[in-house]
Amino acid sequence: MSQDYCVKKHHRHWVRNIALVTTLMGSLALSACNPELIEDGKASQPLPIKLKHEIQKIGSTEGAPLYIRIFKEEAVLEAWKQTKDGTYALLKSYPICAYSGKIGPKKKEGDRQAPEGFYTITPGQMNPHSSYYLSFNIGYPNKFDRSYGRTGKHLMVHGSCSSRGCYAMEDDQIAEIYALGRESFEGGQRSFAVHAFPFRMTPENMARVRNSDNFAFWQNLKNGYDHFQITHVPPKVEVCNRTYVFDPQGANHFNASAPCPDYTLEPTLLASLQKLRSQENVRFSQAVQKQDAADQKAETKANNQMLEAQLEVLQRKERIAEGKNPDGFLAGLLKGNPAPAAAPAQPVATQSTQTSTAQAETPQTVTAQTQPNAGAPASNSFFSKLGSAISKPFKPLTGDSSQSTSKETATLTTLPQAR
Repeated sequence: MSQDYCVKKHHRHWVRNIALVTTLMGSLALSACNPELIEDGKASQPLPIKLKHEIQKIGSTEGAPLYIRIFKEEAVLEAWKQTKDGTYALLKSYPICAYSGKIGPKKKEGDRQAPEGFYTITPGQMNPHSSYYLSFNIGYPNKFDRSYGRTGKHLMVHGSCSSRGCYAMEDDQIAEIYALGRESFEGGQRSFAVHAFPFRMTPENMARVRNSDNFAFWQNLKNGYDHFQITHVPPKVEVCNRTYVFDPQGANHFNASAPCPDYTLEPTLLASLQKLRSQENVRFSQAVQKQDAADQKAETKANNQMLEAQLEVLQRKERIAEGKNPDGFLAGLLKGNPAPAAAPAQPVATQSTQTSTAQAETPQTVTAQTQPNAGAPASNSFFSKLGSAISKPFKPLTGDSSQSTSKETATLTTLPQAR
């Protein structure tokens, strides 16, 4: 080996060491300005021993693929792990500490809504230096969201129990969830799915929200929900015709805003979905009937309470006019207003005419048209005539089908037709 070669080799080592020291010093200086860039060990925390035992108990491994489901209304995040037979088993349910907004999708930046839909998490979306302890980006807006022009960014699942459009967890919970995702990536999973639903999509819950503007959107989400309920495998999600499509076969190219290509569903899966939907449509119809009856009962009760309150006001005014409550509040309002001379007695109209008149006039209209005569006998007062001529001046609303307004009955949509 020549002397020149040794000198050159020594020179290269010296230059490399200088560069390494310079880089290290620069990193330390940058970290001093940005404390959260210093590795604090949060992202590398091992899975708790108890959670490792639970993974073994369900027949899975630490590096097995992960799947996450979120239920907004119930405030629950579920972590599922793939088992030895390829299906997924529920590992653990975590309470969501806080989320923004209410049930319904996020539509624009600043609306403080937490997203609903089907999202994919890659290693690049994991944030070990999050200001909220640890976090991963949900990936909003996805292809479906963008097809509707929806906007927003930095929508996370994170710690610190504080939300402005995100799903927030307690720090120890996000540490476990983050570790589960990290282990699945190290085990070879290239991405894991996060499916966010407004609620558990049972026929009863769907019946409860059937009048919502979001009902059609939730019907679309339910199809994906049902695929997993049957197969216990996260469905393959595509978007076409601005609609989510699940587990399509026979087509490779899907455009979110274009018509769907021809595709099919696996026959066994399709048969299972049709059977499930047939059963759930019965439950949906029963739930609708039950809720309609409950709503009618509540409406009738509210109307009766309102009419009873109106009648009580009329009766109180009558007592004041007869001088039975001269010191009452309403009597004080009437003092100083001389009553007009008693009007000649009018013929009593038929009951049907009086009923329609009494129901059409509000208490304010009646008061404006007829001033009670404080000096007149009770038998000549308007309120006495009202009570004697009409046995039930305020008829309670009933559940008579002839008086009910026909409404279009909502149903669970049938399964999307394979094209």
